[in-house]
Amino acid sequence: MRQVLPFSRHLPWVLLMAALALTLIAPALAQEEEVVSTVNGDPISRADFHARVQLVRWQYLRELSTLYELTGGNLALVATHATRLVASLSDPLALADAVLSEMETERLLWQAGEARGLTPAAEDAAAREAAFFSLWTNVPISELSGNAAAQAFITDWYAGAQAASGLGRDDILPLFATEALRARLYDLVAASVPAEEPAVRSRHILCSFHPDQPDNTAPPTDAEREAARQCIRSAQTRLATGEPFADVAAALSDDRVSAARGGDLGWVLLSYLTEAYANAAREADLNTIVGPVETEYGLHLIEVLDRRVQTLTEEQYQEAQQGYFELWVDDLRAQATITRADDWDVNVPDTPDLSTLDVAVQQAIAQLVGE
Repeated sequence: MRQVLPFSRHLPWVLLMAALALTLIAPALAQEEEVVSTVNGDPISRADFHARVQLVRWQYLRELSTLYELTGGNLALVATHATRLVASLSDPLALADAVLSEMETERLLWQAGEARGLTPAAEDAAAREAAFFSLWTNVPISELSGNAAAQAFITDWYAGAQAASGLGRDDILPLFATEALRARLYDLVAASVPAEEPAVRSRHILCSFHPDQPDNTAPPTDAEREAARQCIRSAQTRLATGEPFADVAAALSDDRVSAARGGDLGWVLLSYLTEAYANAAREADLNTIVGPVETEYGLHLIEVLDRRVQTLTEEQYQEAQQGYFELWVDDLRAQATITRADDWDVNVPDTPDLSTLDVAVQQAIAQLVGE
């Protein structure tokens, strides 16, 4: 679980969340009444949507150029990040769908903020803007206004954004207001997260649906499911004859990491376990083998050795807060009335594209993706 940060320079996948956080639109665009989606009656115009897509595409391209510079042209050093950006830019419809989905979520956040009296002020947006450009220029916020190089960067950034999307600074400032609002709502929701959670110590035998790839969660074929069942029956037969659980786990479990410890997973927070496993571990009698329990990974035989309430580490607590916030947003969306137009995807922008990058950057991308 990750907290959404504004335009992180070093976390390119976060750029989508930040770049999408543009709530208001230019007056010229506001005149466009063709609607692609409504969120509890709040419309999103096609012009606003298309401008946002172009802004995101431009920011992704800028990020690729920056990664090229930071790595001295060796994008393999940031292969996961760069490849994700390239894939997004190469699939205009999928990217547009993600953009519109985030725009819909933004409408829900503003509605929730207004209901709670948390609408951010102009100074909140300005603070977020300053923090954003401080990250990109490596100039402290307190020195931004007096730093000529930073101001030149800011001017260039807004000029590039406007050329790509038609959106100027006055139109983009609400982007930062949305990030401020998101942070306020996050603080409100996260404050209710307990600092303690139930944890279990358990051991298991996993008969994976995909033994060669135990982390694969693809639905099993009938043959793969039957193979897992046969594996479980073999484990149950050996346990029934009195063979120690640890020995059977070492011999049969497809979770090779825990198998080396006799199937012992150690102490794990219930919230870290897949739902079906957590439910079984929560209810099972201690020192009693239960199962088979089916999860997306396969079939499990589970033995719960102990339970306790565990104080979260700072990292665990932050992860719990982020996870709870994401669930809260999901719940907002589940309860909302969101209606997309049947033709929302007509003529979604596919520009700016990779061809607008410097030739050297294009060559590095081609080498990265194996073209």
